[in-house]
Amino acid sequence: MPKPTKAGGPPVLVIVHPSGAGAPDPGCSRGPDQLLAGGVADSRTLDDTLRALGWSVDVIRLGTIEQPNTARRSASTVPAVRQRCARLAAAMTQAIGRGYCPLVLGGDHACAIGTWKGAAKAVSKKGTLGLVWLDAHLDAHTPETTPSGMLHGMPLAVLLGRGDARLLRLNGGIGIDPKHLCVVGARSFEPEEEKLLRELGVSVIDMARIQTTGLRGAIETAVQIAAGAPGGWGLSIDLDVIDPIEAPGVGSPVAAGLALGSLVDSLHALALRPGLVAVELAEYNPSRDPDQRTRLAAESIVRAIFAA
Repeated sequence: MPKPTKAGGPPVLVIVHPSGAGAPDPGCSRGPDQLLAGGVADSRTLDDTLRALGWSVDVIRLGTIEQPNTARRSASTVPAVRQRCARLAAAMTQAIGRGYCPLVLGGDHACAIGTWKGAAKAVSKKGTLGLVWLDAHLDAHTPETTPSGMLHGMPLAVLLGRGDARLLRLNGGIGIDPKHLCVVGARSFEPEEEKLLRELGVSVIDMARIQTTGLRGAIETAVQIAAGAPGGWGLSIDLDVIDPIEAPGVGSPVAAGLALGSLVDSLHALALRPGLVAVELAEYNPSRDPDQRTRLAAESIVRAIFAA
């Protein structure tokens, strides 16, 4: 059983999931290990940082790293993604069942299928799981609507019961309750994705709305929506939600994103609301981050969440 923590919350299990099988550039597969290891000039690892904040921390690593290449890949990678997500889902279900709060360091955002199907199964006796999804994209394509064929653009649709049957069946078909799901920071998406989420009743707070309400208010609204789920709620952060001027090292950068300082302040104030089940960081691509700005941004996000 996990050790007790000094920080007043459950012990943290850092799950390193180095997969890039769902994206055209698998460079994100190296991201999780890089995030865990920390910077060259700093001997402190990410788990050391959490321990310094008072948390009891364990670490596990799942799978292997794909060799980066520039070849275009498509939904034909479903078997590979399904295999990796099945392993991640099992680890999530077990970790939450043992009393951990998992922190998933994912590769490309297709990992969210495993992260949140596993978390949803773990809390299913209490009820459905809510989710705050911070992302520049809606990630709600299906095989019928996707212009790219890339699975990292489909995880939210799968979690909502739409998509390839092989992925939908994972963990008995369990998913996320759309009325307790809120997407924050979206600014690059297709009409088909927007239509699907609107039909399912998913709340979307895009960048235009954030400019009106402010980020703190947007995240507070999102947490209220997600935390209303009886099984608890999760927080999934695609690092491309941050403006690429501050975080260029991501799989699919999109201009005019969230200011890092505002995001850190908002998460520090709101992230550890009661019922938080798990946290996920995805899409860090170290090959696009020569000065490590994005790695430092990711670390500041983790500190903000767990220092709260």
